[in-house]
Amino acid sequence: MKILSMLSLPILLTSCVQLGSLVDRKTHGENPYVEPPFYSRYLSPSSALDIQIQERLVGLRQNPKSATLHNELGSLLVQKGFPKDAEREFFRAVANDDEFFPAWYNLGLIREARGDFGGASRALQQTINLKPGHAAAHFQLGLLEEKKGNTDRAIEHFAKAYSINHSLLNVRVNPRILDSKLVDRSLLHLYPSQHTRQSLQFQPSPAGYAGRSVETVSPESPAEAIVTPTPSSTDPVVQTPAPTPGQAPPPPPPTLTPPPAPPPLALPPSGPGRQGSSPT
Repeated sequence: MKILSMLSLPILLTSCVQLGSLVDRKTHGENPYVEPPFYSRYLSPSSALDIQIQERLVGLRQNPKSATLHNELGSLLVQKGFPKDAEREFFRAVANDDEFFPAWYNLGLIREARGDFGGASRALQQTINLKPGHAAAHFQLGLLEEKKGNTDRAIEHFAKAYSINHSLLNVRVNPRILDSKLVDRSLLHLYPSQHTRQSLQFQPSPAGYAGRSVETVSPESPAEAIVTPTPSSTDPVVQTPAPTPGQAPPPPPPTLTPPPAPPPLALPPSGPGRQGSSPT
């Protein structure tokens, strides 16, 4: 049921925005800034805030479909003290760009401030649909659910808001935290997952660890760079062929024994009475 309602919410909001935009155009015309709005009579040329409002009015007179200018003018009108006109500007912003989530968030705030909790909840939920990590929208939805007595839903929104942005727990950053009585329970709801993430101690890489060397494969050379190898200069006839698998290797060549050395030459014995004749 909850998923079905979340899926039907954008369709419902789109229909409401289109209907409201049609009524607005019929009431104020296609360009409602051609004539100065009634609050312009209260603007002073010596006020910095009023000067910014006048600048946005000039910009919208030239481009009445600018969602950014509508949103900025609405924020300035809130500071000036014209909340109804500010809400109209936020509505015109989303009417011209229904994916502009800042205007949806501001529209939710201004509706909550004037007591339209249903309209505020729908606008804030649309903010989260467009921007799921919007911590401030989760916090504001938590406040709305707490006011309506939906404690579990409120705690769920608060826990998501605090997990995304811890500064929302600081009263100086978020004074509205004093409006909730579920801060402690929201933190207890958040504790298991938060404690688990904080208790994980991952090991860094050891100092000086080089790691396993990875052999790099040299890139393949282009065809024109491949050189055909030259044939071997050794006579293949003289080479001993490689043995066939399963065949015994050939016997080694016979060792040639050198011939024996000749005996020494024998000389005739020499003695008395055997003298050689002298030549005549």
